[in-house]
Amino acid sequence: MKCPGQDTQYWGYGAIFEATCPDCGGTVEFFKDDTMRSCRGCGKRLVNPRLDFGCASYCQFAESCIGSLPPELLAEKRNLIKDRVAVEVKKRCGKDFSRIGRAARLAGHAEHIAAAEEASDLAVLLCGAYLTALSPGEMADVFSAISAPEGLVTEVTALLEGLSSGEEGDVNQAILQDACEIADEEDRCEGTPLDEAVFNAGLALRLKTAGANMRARKTLVR
Repeated sequence: MKCPGQDTQYWGYGAIFEATCPDCGGTVEFFKDDTMRSCRGCGKRLVNPRLDFGCASYCQFAESCIGSLPPELLAEKRNLIKDRVAVEVKKRCGKDFSRIGRAARLAGHAEHIAAAEEASDLAVLLCGAYLTALSPGEMADVFSAISAPEGLVTEVTALLEGLSSGEEGDVNQAILQDACEIADEEDRCEGTPLDEAVFNAGLALRLKTAGANMRARKTLVR
């Protein structure tokens, strides 16, 4: 049986479209299930700008279904896993809105901080942020449920172990530690803004990254 998403009999309007080559301005025709095509004008290889990963973000048969994925799309597939992790974490937290809320705040802070730290890995970082809400056993269940790539599992596990131990780690660990510091300060303040002098003498000294300092000031300082 052919995957319905790849079967042309299910395709509708827009399944075949044109894109403009950024190098020469030529027109490149794409079918919606193409991963890449070459520009006839200059030979540049273009990633399909409308490719919808859908099930390919988690399906273990994705590569055999849509062909050998180029590096650009493999990176995107890896990033999409964080959304499935978020869903699985919410399922396991049930009605414990405190755990869900803190994990969501950590992920939000971490994503904003990461925007200023170019060396960060958003897939690892946000998976780690969401998974702080779970026990090690629950975390393993999440990885199993989404068929997470072994490499990503290893990196996220190392990130959370480093966070727990408090030892110095890579930029992802520094960002997640900073996100935790900001979330902790939010809990202590309970919505009351911090005076800048208090912030400078306290939280600002504990933060490891410039991005976290900017995020904390915007979030906490009056």
